[in-house]
Amino acid sequence: MKAKLGPKAATMATAHKIALIFYTMVKNQVEYDETLWATRDSQREKRLETKLKRQAKQLGYQLVPIEPNPA
Repeated sequence: MKAKLGPKAATMATAHKIALIFYTMVKNQVEYDETLWATRDSQREKRLETKLKRQAKQLGYQLVPIEPNPA
């Protein structure tokens, strides 16, 4: 993240993520659960994919997923 955003923005993004985790734990009175964040990341990836497909369609392109080669 540091290489993409720069050190100041990376620090802010990390602080935001920690604050969000802390707020969720306090609000719901639960312990930290890594699986919740994995679910959230997968939802974010789906939203990003949908957004990219929509943008490509608006520009007249069609996205085709790359099929992994069997090793």
